[in-house]
Amino acid sequence: MNQASPVIVATYAEIALKGRNRTVFMRKLLNNMRTMLKGAPVRDIRHVESRLIIELEDPAAAQEVSAQLKKVFGLQWISPAVPISRAEVEAALAADLAAGREPGLDAVCRIAAEMAAAHSDGCAHFKVATRRSDRSFSLTSPDINRIVGAAVYQAVELPGRMHHPDLVVNVLVLKESLLVFCAKEKAYGGLPAGSSGRVMVLLSGGIDSPVAGWLMMRRGCRPDFIHFYSGRTAAEADTDKIEKLVALLAGYFPAPLRLHLVPVVPYEMRAMGNVPDSHDMVMFRRFMFKTAASLARNNKCRALVSGDSLGQVASQTIFNLGAITPDIRLPILRPLIGLDKQEITAWSRETGLFETSILPYRDCCSIRSPKPVLTARPQNLLRFSQAMNLEEAVHEALTATVRVDIG
Repeated sequence: MNQASPVIVATYAEIALKGRNRTVFMRKLLNNMRTMLKGAPVRDIRHVESRLIIELEDPAAAQEVSAQLKKVFGLQWISPAVPISRAEVEAALAADLAAGREPGLDAVCRIAAEMAAAHSDGCAHFKVATRRSDRSFSLTSPDINRIVGAAVYQAVELPGRMHHPDLVVNVLVLKESLLVFCAKEKAYGGLPAGSSGRVMVLLSGGIDSPVAGWLMMRRGCRPDFIHFYSGRTAAEADTDKIEKLVALLAGYFPAPLRLHLVPVVPYEMRAMGNVPDSHDMVMFRRFMFKTAASLARNNKCRALVSGDSLGQVASQTIFNLGAITPDIRLPILRPLIGLDKQEITAWSRETGLFETSILPYRDCCSIRSPKPVLTARPQNLLRFSQAMNLEEAVHEALTATVRVDIG
């Protein structure tokens, strides 16, 4: 992406399958793009023949704008490109034909050769890939590949290779222009942010739950975050790390995000003498889910999101997952349930969350009983809930909750 590019071509995938609802998703995607690019040197964003064309005021800013576009959920590929007027190309073709010359595509060949030379370091072979969105163009895709390929070969002196080449020079024929590009960066796909409703994400100080929140954001959810802190007040709690994690996640969303800070003291005061040590972890998790569910309903969230991965820790055995939340009426979404730690860590690194997630932090789950039960029974947890008056603990915790807007 080192070469100055006057436009960026962005494509989408899943939105194309939405049928009659496609217009709604496209409107949301375009609004999100404009919000995320606010302040960037962008002149206009146009929806052209199943592609989004971002016109830049400063071609040298293509890399910066592309990096910001990658954070827009719903986009599949991002490619800085150089546009060439189709009218000029067709006029040159007509002149070649009138003079009895072989069609030259001089302007396209010149740009393609310059791009190939700029991207050819370390490459062993290349190919030209043409796609005609408008098939009324006078030359076929193989013809364009042959003509442009000859010019690229002269510029880079690399052999052609049709399958899995190191370098691909793309030519896209539209109704008004031809676009030439080499770099093609994969974005995150998914659905436009805010298109799938609001959810409440249980956020700890570890690696898993921020990734779970990010994955649901990629599915179009608008997240609120709830974090349970140790200490008497939110002012005393050291929640800087948690706020930094939410700030990083807010970089993927076109509006500020809410963080709800909830004390654990109401649970701890009532659990003493009423909850055996073996069940302290699962009962604490039950307190967290019950509190999150009440807060979710108060904030019009339609589901809870948890970073559970099946069997990763004691509270995430299949028995405990079922025993903790038998009476939670909201859907509980667990996007990490089938992933292992290496896969979750890879996502954490990819999304820029990892370095903050591994900072030292005294998570309230880490101070629970060291030998938790692995096969808790719902009826036992319900009995402990009555003994400690869990509902009152939830009410007291919600009363002391502090909300922080981040973004």
